[in-house]
Amino acid sequence: MPFDLNDLCQNGGVTARTVRYYIQQGLLPSPGLGVGARYSEGHLARLRLIRRLQADHLPLAEIRRRLESLDDSAVRTLLAAPTPRAEAGTSSAVDYVRSVLGVPPGPAVEARRPPPLPLPAGPSPAAGTPRPGRPAVADRAQWERISLAPDIELHVRRPLSREDNRRVEKLLEKARELFREEGV
Repeated sequence: MPFDLNDLCQNGGVTARTVRYYIQQGLLPSPGLGVGARYSEGHLARLRLIRRLQADHLPLAEIRRRLESLDDSAVRTLLAAPTPRAEAGTSSAVDYVRSVLGVPPGPAVEARRPPPLPLPAGPSPAAGTPRPGRPAVADRAQWERISLAPDIELHVRRPLSREDNRRVEKLLEKARELFREEGV
């Protein structure tokens, strides 16, 4: 039974914008152009598999790579398989980053962690009031996307204080240095 875009979105639990983005990124095949475009059960199955893989914290580039080699029956088979539950203790962002980088957890990794940034002394400011040295958030903050390597971006909300701007610049310098060393 073919779906129109609204039906696909409703059944897949996503927005039309998400479907269009997935098509643009090569995660979903194009259904054709125009108002009469129809989506198949295969589109819906791929959409559901994409959402499941995202829940497992896979980046879209990796999901695209995996989906490229699958036909619709393979996608349905994967969807029918039970999902493995995350092991206890691996739900933190740090554990995810470690797994992506292939770094084993343990004290050696913990010892390399930089100390947290110092907080300003005294009572914390009331909500909505800017901290000293930080500009007040404008009514419309602007996000800047900085490309570090293919499929890797850093997102920064501007405006920043002079000190935070300096920190971001140092971070970018180190990140670019790291990617040059790795040959990315």
